[in-house]
Amino acid sequence: MKPLIFLPVILLMASCSTRLLSRSPSASETPVSTVEQLKERLAHAKESEVILVGEGVRLDLSAEATLQVTVPVILKGVKGPGGSTPTLVHLGRPLPMLRVEAPDVRIEDLRFEGIEKDSKKEEIIELNRRGIKGVYQFPVTRGIEIVSRGVVLSGCELSGFSHAAVFLSGDSSAYIEKSYFHHNQRWGLGYGVALHERAQARITGNRFNWNRHSIAASGLPGQVYEADLNWFGPDHSATPLDMHGGKDRSDGTEIAGRRVHIHHNRILSTTVPAFIHRGIPQEEVRIEHNQLAHSSEKAAVGYYNGVTRKAINGKFVFEGNEFGRD
Repeated sequence: MKPLIFLPVILLMASCSTRLLSRSPSASETPVSTVEQLKERLAHAKESEVILVGEGVRLDLSAEATLQVTVPVILKGVKGPGGSTPTLVHLGRPLPMLRVEAPDVRIEDLRFEGIEKDSKKEEIIELNRRGIKGVYQFPVTRGIEIVSRGVVLSGCELSGFSHAAVFLSGDSSAYIEKSYFHHNQRWGLGYGVALHERAQARITGNRFNWNRHSIAASGLPGQVYEADLNWFGPDHSATPLDMHGGKDRSDGTEIAGRRVHIHHNRILSTTVPAFIHRGIPQEEVRIEHNQLAHSSEKAAVGYYNGVTRKAINGKFVFEGNEFGRD
C-alpha cells in the first residue's frame, strides 16, 4: 500500500495539537447553560480558551443568526454520567448553525440537530414534474460550515440538515472522527460531510446512516478526502461516498477532485453502489481493504467520466476489498 495520501492535513492537525488538544478545562471554566451565555463566550473568547456546554443542556438557536467562531477555541459538551450529550438545535431559519472561521478549532461531544430529518422525495419529485425545481422549495440548512484549516470535530452527532451536516469550502481542512451522521437526506441534496472548492478532509472512525450521500465533494481541482475506519449503514438513498465531476458543474472539464482514498471501511448499503466517481481525478482514486456488502466491484463502484464510463488505467486502484460482508 502506498503511504497515506493525506499527509498535509495530518501534519496540520498535529501542529494544532500542542496548543489545543493538550489543554484540559480548569475548574474556573463554568459551563454555559443559555444561548446568551454561549454567544457571549464566543464573542469574547481568547485563543485556546475552552468553552463548555453544560450537561443535559438543550440550546435552541432557531431565532439566532449563525454562531461564528473567530478565534481558535475548544467548544466542548459536558457529558452526563449516562453519556447524555448537550444539544444545540436549530429548528428555524435556513442558516448554518455554526460557522468556523478560525484555524485549529476543536468541536467535541456536542449534538447538532436541524429542522428536517425526512427526504421530502415525493414532494420534490412532484414539484419537478410541474416544472418547479423542488429541491430548493424548502429551507436549505447546514449544521457546521468550515472555512478555515486544521479544524477537528470529534464525538459529535449531527442530524436533520437538508443540505449538509458539515460543509467545507475555500482552503479549509478538517479532521472528523468518532461522530455519528444521520438523517441528512434531502432528495437532491442531503450530505453528511460535503467538500467544495479546495477543501480537504480526513474522515475516520465515524458512523453514517440515513443520509443521501454520507461523504461527497463537488470535484473541483485540489479537493482531497480520505475516508477510513467508518461504518456506513444500509439505509442510504444514494451512494454513501461520492465525488462529482466537471459534467455536474457544467464547467467544460472532466476533473473530479485531486485524490480520494477510501480504505478499511464497512459499507452495508447494497441498493446503491458504495462509491461513484463522476469524472477523472487529477491524481488518483484508491479504494482498498473495505468490507463491502456488495457482490462485486461492478456492483460496488460506478464511474461516470465522459470518456469511457469506466476506470481509467493508472488513475483508479481497487484492491484488497471483501465482498458480501453483511
